[in-house]
Amino acid sequence: MKVITGGRYNGKLEYVKETLGIPSSKILDMEEGDTALLKTGFSDHQVLYHLEAYIKKALSSGADPDPVIKEYVAAHPDCIIVCDELGCGIVPADPFEEAYREAAGRLMCYLAKKAGGVIRITCGIAEEIAYDI
Repeated sequence: MKVITGGRYNGKLEYVKETLGIPSSKILDMEEGDTALLKTGFSDHQVLYHLEAYIKKALSSGADPDPVIKEYVAAHPDCIIVCDELGCGIVPADPFEEAYREAAGRLMCYLAKKAGGVIRITCGIAEEIAYDI
């Protein structure tokens, strides 16, 4: 598994397509696409793009996003998870927004440990961050 993060519009999708050579047909955009595909045999998608959007949708509907994502990565050890960085801004005053950011951060920590590291994209430049504990 690869975990890719970075600010919005910093080149994460371009990195996946150009550097990793993943075609658009293998990328599930969880912000715009049908996230129900995750629950129906996990489809043919190799990349889960905009994980943060899936987390927000799940929490908004009262669901826990963790089991579905953890089941997906267990079934797809070569998958790529792409998530916007949410933790480098102002802590929101809205309780839901704060809970959403915390849930996203905790799930990303879990995924990073499983992956053994993270690729952070800033201004289109990839930086590997290893998890060595």
